[in-house]
Amino acid sequence: MLESLGHIADRMRTPPSIPAEVEKIREHINENKNIAMELEKLQPSFEALKRRGGELISRSSGAEEDPAAKSIQDKLDEMTFYWDDIKARGEERDNKLLDVLDLAEKFWYDMAALLTTIKDTQEIVRDLESPGIDPSIIKQQQEAAETIKEETDGLHEELEFVRILGADLIFACGEFEKPEVKKSIDELNNTWDNLNKTWKERMDKLEDAMQAAVQYQDALQAMFDWLDNTVIKLGEMSPVGTDINTVKQQINEMKEFKMEVYQQQIEMEKLNHQGELLLKKASDETDRDIIQQPLKELQHLWENLGEKIINRQHRVEGALLALGQFQHALAELVAWLNHTEELLEGQKPITGDPKAIEIELAKHHVLKNDVLAHKSTFDTVNKAGNELLESSAGEDASNLKHRLDTLNKNWQSLLRKTEGREQQLGAALQQAEGFHAEIEDFLQWLSRIENQLAISKSTGGLPETAREQLNTHLDLYREFCANEETYKNVHDKGRLLQSSRDDAAGSNVEQCVTLLEQRWQSMSTKMEERKTKLEEALTLATEFQNSLQDFINWLTQAEQGLNIAAPPSLILDTVLFQIDEHKIFANEVNSHRDPIIDLDKTGNQLKFLSQKQDVVLIKNLLFSVQSRWEKVVQRSVERGRALDEARKRAKQFYEAWKKLIDWLEEAENNLDTDIEISNDPDKIKLQLTKHKDFQRTLGGKQPVYDTTVRMGRSMKDKASHADDHPKLDNLLGEVRDKWDTVCGKSVERQHKLEEALLFSGQFTDALQALVDWLYKVEPQLAEDQPVHGDLDLVMNLLDAHKVFQKELGKRTGSVQVLKRSARELIENSHDDTTWVKAQLQELSIRWDIVCKLSVSKQTRLEQALKQAEEFHNAVHGLLEWLSEAEQSLRFRGVLPDDVEALQSLIDLHKEFMKKVEEKRVDVNNAAGMGEAILAVCHPDCVTTVKHWITIIRARFEEVLTWAKQHQQRLATALSELVTNAELLEELLTWLQWAETTLIQRDQESMPKDIEQVKTSITEHQSFMEEMTRKQPDVDKVTKTYKRKAAEPSHVRGRKNLNQMTHPPAPTTMPAQTEAKNPQINLLSGRWQQVWLLALERQRKLHDCLDRLEELKEFANFDFDVWRKKYMRWMNHKKSRVMDFFRRIDKDQDGKITRQEFIDGILSSKFPTSKLEMTAVADIFDGDGDGYIDYYEFVAALHPNKDAYRPVTDADKIEDEVTRQVAQCKCAKRFQVEQIGENKYRFFLGNQFGDSQQLRLVRILRSTVMVRVGGGWMALDEFLVKNDPCRARGRTNLELREKFILPEGASSGMAPFRLRGRKSKPSSRAASPTRSSSSASHSNHSCTSMPSSPATPASGNKVTPVQGSKLRRPSYHSSKVSLTGDNGNSPAASKSGKTDTKRTTSRPTSRAGSRAGSRANSRRGSDASDFDVLETQSMCSDISESSTGGSQASSRRSSSKPSKIPTPAKKTTTPKNTNTRR
Repeated sequence: MLESLGHIADRMRTPPSIPAEVEKIREHINENKNIAMELEKLQPSFEALKRRGGELISRSSGAEEDPAAKSIQDKLDEMTFYWDDIKARGEERDNKLLDVLDLAEKFWYDMAALLTTIKDTQEIVRDLESPGIDPSIIKQQQEAAETIKEETDGLHEELEFVRILGADLIFACGEFEKPEVKKSIDELNNTWDNLNKTWKERMDKLEDAMQAAVQYQDALQAMFDWLDNTVIKLGEMSPVGTDINTVKQQINEMKEFKMEVYQQQIEMEKLNHQGELLLKKASDETDRDIIQQPLKELQHLWENLGEKIINRQHRVEGALLALGQFQHALAELVAWLNHTEELLEGQKPITGDPKAIEIELAKHHVLKNDVLAHKSTFDTVNKAGNELLESSAGEDASNLKHRLDTLNKNWQSLLRKTEGREQQLGAALQQAEGFHAEIEDFLQWLSRIENQLAISKSTGGLPETAREQLNTHLDLYREFCANEETYKNVHDKGRLLQSSRDDAAGSNVEQCVTLLEQRWQSMSTKMEERKTKLEEALTLATEFQNSLQDFINWLTQAEQGLNIAAPPSLILDTVLFQIDEHKIFANEVNSHRDPIIDLDKTGNQLKFLSQKQDVVLIKNLLFSVQSRWEKVVQRSVERGRALDEARKRAKQFYEAWKKLIDWLEEAENNLDTDIEISNDPDKIKLQLTKHKDFQRTLGGKQPVYDTTVRMGRSMKDKASHADDHPKLDNLLGEVRDKWDTVCGKSVERQHKLEEALLFSGQFTDALQALVDWLYKVEPQLAEDQPVHGDLDLVMNLLDAHKVFQKELGKRTGSVQVLKRSARELIENSHDDTTWVKAQLQELSIRWDIVCKLSVSKQTRLEQALKQAEEFHNAVHGLLEWLSEAEQSLRFRGVLPDDVEALQSLIDLHKEFMKKVEEKRVDVNNAAGMGEAILAVCHPDCVTTVKHWITIIRARFEEVLTWAKQHQQRLATALSELVTNAELLEELLTWLQWAETTLIQRDQESMPKDIEQVKTSITEHQSFMEEMTRKQPDVDKVTKTYKRKAAEPSHVRGRKNLNQMTHPPAPTTMPAQTEAKNPQINLLSGRWQQVWLLALERQRKLHDCLDRLEELKEFANFDFDVWRKKYMRWMNHKKSRVMDFFRRIDKDQDGKITRQEFIDGILSSKFPTSKLEMTAVADIFDGDGDGYIDYYEFVAALHPNKDAYRPVTDADKIEDEVTRQVAQCKCAKRFQVEQIGENKYRFFLGNQFGDSQQLRLVRILRSTVMVRVGGGWMALDEFLVKNDPCRARGRTNLELREKFILPEGASSGMAPFRLRGRKSKPSSRAASPTRSSSSASHSNHSCTSMPSSPATPASGNKVTPVQGSKLRRPSYHSSKVSLTGDNGNSPAASKSGKTDTKRTTSRPTSRAGSRAGSRANSRRGSDASDFDVLETQSMCSDISESSTGGSQASSRRSSSKPSKIPTPAKKTTTPKNTNTRR
C-alpha cells in the first residue's frame, strides 16, 4: 500500500504541464479522474489497514514503549499523509484543469469565430467593386465602406477580449504550449491589421477617385457654363459695322475674344485628357456613356462655337475688305503670322514628362486649329491682293506683289513649322510614354517582388521547410539579379532624359528616377536581409535538428541501457560494481542536462519565428524528447535508489554473515588448537568447564545464525539477479557447513573430555556431566514446547533439531562407555555400589526419556512442517487469485446501453460472485489453519501468522467490496435501462397523443370569441407547461447531458437580434451522434415535431387573439379620428406631409404601393395597427388601382381641399412653370406672363435690363422645355441661367451636397444581389429636373431630393455571406442595383409590377433629347439637386408653409391669373424611348 501510494504521490507531485488544447486538457482531466478512481478502489484496503494497525497498536503496550507498535504507527502516519496529500493535490489539479479548460474553450472558440469573421470581412472589402467614376456612386461606396468600418470597429471589443483570454491561457498553460497560443494571437492580430490596411487602401482609393471625379465634374460644369456664356456673348456682339472704325473695333474685339477662347481651348484639351483617363477606369458601357456623352456634347458645342467664331471673323474681315481696307487686312494677317511664328519659335523642346508634353500638344492643337481657321482669311486676302494687283500698275503693283509673296512664304513656313512642332511633340510624347511605361512596368515588378517577400514573414522551423523557403527565395533572388541589367538600362535612360530636359519636365523625370533608385535599393536590401534571415534560419533549424537527433540517439541508447541493465544484485561485490557503473551513467545523464536546456531554448526560439505547422511539429518533438528525458532521469534515480537499497541489504547480510563466519572460524581454530586433553582429572574438569562456557557461547550464537540464515533465504527469494541464487546458496551453505562443523567439533570435544574424565577415574564427574546435559536438553524436547509456525520458522526448528540429533547420536557412545564402566565398577568394586546403580539407573531413564522426546519432537516438527506448507500454499494461492480478481474488477470498461449485453455482464458477474463465495470457504479454511497454528504457535512466529491471516481477510473483503459495488453498478444500470425503456414507451405514447391532439386542434377553425380564444390559450399554456415538465425526462432518455462537453458553451457576442421570446427549444440529439436505438431517434424527432407544432399553435392563438382585439377596437374605427390623430402626431413631430411621402416614395415617381404605404406608416412608430392601416389604405387608394399617388395622399389627409389635377399638357406646363418660378428668392422676383397656349413672356429685368422675351414652351417626355435660339432647353436649366438667385454662388460645396443620398436610399448594409440591372445607373438618369424622362419632376410639384442613381431591381436573390457577422454591402454603382436591406423591399416589389410607364422610362431616361442630355452633362453627376429646405410646394399643408399663400396671392394679382399649381395627374401612357430631339 505504501509503495502504491508513494508512486501515486510522486506522479501527483510532478504532474505534466497543462496543455492549451481543449482535447489534451480533457485527456489530462480523465487521467486525473483515473487516479481518483484508483484511489477510490484502494479505499477499502486503506481503511482495513488503518483499522488493523489501530488494533495492533491498542493490543501492544503503546507506540512510545513498544518499538514494533511505534514502527506500525509511523507507517500508518506515512500512509495517511500520502493519502491526504494525493487527495488534496488531485482536487487542486482537477480544479485547475477545469478552469483552464473553461478558459481554453472560450479562447479557441471565440478566436476561431472572430478570425473567420475578420477574414470574411476582409474578403468582402476585397471583393467590393473598383471605385466608380460618378461622385454619387463613389459617395455611396464610401458610405458602404464606412458602414463596414463601423461594424468592424464593433469587433475590436471582441478582439481585446480574445487577447485577454489568450494572455490568461498563456499564463495558465505549460511552457511548451505558450508559443502555439502566442502564434494564434499573432495570427489574429496580423489578420486584424490586414483588415484595417485593406480598408484604408479602399478608402484612399475612393478618396482619390472622389477627388478626381469632383474635379472632373467641376471642370465639366465650368466648361459648359463658359461655353453657354461665350455663345451668348458671341451672339450678343453687335452686327458687323459699315464704317471702318466700327469694323476695326470689332476686329480688335474678336482678337480679345479669340485669346479668351484660346485659353479655354487649352482647358478643353485638359478636360478631354481627364475624360480619357476616366474612360480607362470605366468598367462597363454605362460608365463609359456617363463620361463620353457629356464630352461629345461639349465637343459638339465647342465645334459650333468655333464655326460661329470663324463665321464672325470672316464676316468682319470681309467687311474690312469690302470697305477697301486691304492694306489694313494684310497688315493684320502679317502681324498674326509673325506673332504665331514667334510663338512656335519660342516653344522649347519638352522631354520626359508625358503630362507636360500632352499639355503642350494640346496647346499646339489649339494653335494649329487657329492656323487652319486663318486659311480662309489667307485665301481671301490673297484673292483681294491678286485683284488689286491686276488693277494696279507700277511701283504699287511691285510692292504689293512683294508683300503677297512674303505673305505666301510666311504662310507656308508657318504650316511647315506647325507640322514639325506637332511631329516633334508626338515623338517626344512617344518617347516619354515609353520611358514611363518601362518605369511603371519595372515598379510593378518590384511591387510584385515586394508582395512575395511580404507574404511569408515567418521562417521554416524544420530543415526541410527552411531549405524549401531558402530555395524559393533564391529563385526570386536570381530573378531579381537577372533584372538588374533592365534596371540599369531604365536608369541610364532616365538620366539621359534628365540631362536633356528643362526644369519643369525634368523634375518629373527626376522624381521617377529617384523613386526607381529608392525602390531598387530598398528591394535589394530587403532581398539580402531576407536571404540572410533564411540562411540563418536554415542553419539554426539544421543545428537544432542535428542536436535533437543526437540527443534522441543518446536517449535511445540510455533507454536501451536501462532496459537491458541487470536488476540490483544482493551480493555486495556485485551491487557495488553495479553502483559504480550507475554512477558513470548518472554522470552521463547529468552531463546531458545542459544540452536539453539548450534544445528547449532553441526550440522556443524556433517556435516564435517559425510557421505554425512547423511550430506544432517542433512542439511535439520537444515534448516527446522532454518526456523521454524525464523518464530516463526518473528511471536513473529509481535505479540508483534501488541499487542503494540493495547495497544496504547486501551489506547488512554480508556483515552479519562475515561476522558469524569469522567467529565460527575462530571457534573452529580454537577447537582445533585445544585438541590435547590432559590426564589430570582437575585439568580435565577445568577444560570441561571451559568447553561448557564455549557451548553456552555457541548456543547464544544460535539466534544470530538463525537470523542470518533467514535473511539469506529472504534475499534469495527476493533476488532477481541471475547470479545471486547460486552465490547466496554458496554463502548459506558455507555458513551452514561451518556451523555444523563447529557444532560437531564442539560435541566431539565434549565427548572426548567426558571420556578422558571417565578414563582418568573420574567416573562420578563424567556421569554427573552427562546427567546434567540430559536434564538441560530435556525441557527443550518437552511435549509442551511449541514447534508450529510459518514455513521458515519450522524449517529452522527442523535444522536445529537435526543438529541436536547428531549431538545425541555422538553422545550415545559416551553413554555406552559410562554404562560399561559402571558395570565394571560394580563388578570389581568391593565397596558399596548402590549409589552407582542408582546413578546408572537414573542415567538410563533420562537417556531413554530424551531419546523418546527427540523422536516425538521430530514427529511433531514433521507435522508442523506439513501444516506450515499447507498454510503457506493456501495463503499464496488465495493472494494470487485475489490479485487477478482485483485486476479484472479494476479495469472494467464502460457499461453498454443494450439490455441484453448488460444482462450478459450481470450473468458473468454472478458466476464471478459464486467463485468469490467459493473462495470464502478457502479463506476461512486458510484462516482456520492460521488460527490452529496460532493456538500452538511458536512465540517468535505469532506476529507473522497473524499478519498473513489479516492480509488474506482484508484482501478478500476488499475484493468482495469491489465485486458488490460492481454488482450494484450493474443492477443500477439495468434498472435505469428498464426505467428508461418504460419512460421511452410512455413518452412515445404521450407524444403520439399530443401530436394527434395538436393536429386535430389545428384543423379546427379558430374561435371568433375573445373569451374562447383566451380559454384555448390557457389550455395550450397548460399543455406547454406539461411539455416543459417532460423535457428532463426526454433529456434523460436521450442522454443529451453526455454531449454537453462536446458543444461549445461559450458563445459571446454573437446572439441573433431576432431571437424568439418563446420557451427554450427542445434539446435534440445532433445528427452526427444519433443513438443506436431507433426508438430514441424516433423520440427525438417526434419531440421536436410536437414542440414546433405547439409553438405554431401558440403563435396562431396569440395572433388570433390580437386580431380579434384589433377587430374589437376596429369596430369603432373612424377615419376622421384617425386622420386628426395622425395630423396631430405629424405636427408634434415637426414633420411635413410632403416630406413623409417623399421618404416613402424612394424611386421618386410620385406614387407608392399600398404595402409601401402601410409599411411606411407602421415603421414611423405612429400608434396604429396593421388592420387599421389596411382600412386606411383602402380609403387613400380612391381609384382602387393598387397605388396611392401624392394627390390621393393629400386629398385623404386634407379632404376640404379641392385638389387640382392637371390633365392636358398645357395645364402641366402652367403648373410646372408656376412651381419653378415660385422658387425664386430674389428681393425683386422676375415675372412670367402667359400670353397664349404654350407661349410665355419672361421679364428678365434682374439680369438683362428691362428686356422682355417671348418664349415658346412645350412638354417633351414629361420635361418642360423652353425654346432657346435654334434648340430647346429644360425649363429649370433656363431658370438656373436667368434667375440670379440660382445662377450665382454655385460652389463646389453645393456640388458635393448633391451627392448626399435621400433618406432610405442606401444608408446601411445590404446583401449582395446578383449582377444585372433593369436600368443603367446614372446620376442624370435619376435626376428629376434635368433628365428628359423623370416623371417625378413634371408630374407633381413636390420637389424631391436627388433620387438614387439606379432603380431597384426585382428578382435579385439575397445571398448572405456564410460564417460571417457582416453582410456584403450593396451600394449604388454601375454593377449593383440599389435595394433595401432585404430582397422583399417595397421598392423591389413595386418595380416588379409590369408598369409600362416605368419599364420604358428607366432605360431611356439617360439619353433624353439632345437638350436634355446637354442639361444633364452641365449639371454633372446630379443636376437635379437643390436645397430641400428652400423647396416650396403649393400642394403641401397650408399651415406648414407660408410660401404657398404668398404664391397664391401673387398669382391672383397677375394680369392673367392661372390655376393653383398642383402636381400633375399620373398617366400610364408609355413614354417615347427615342433619345433624339
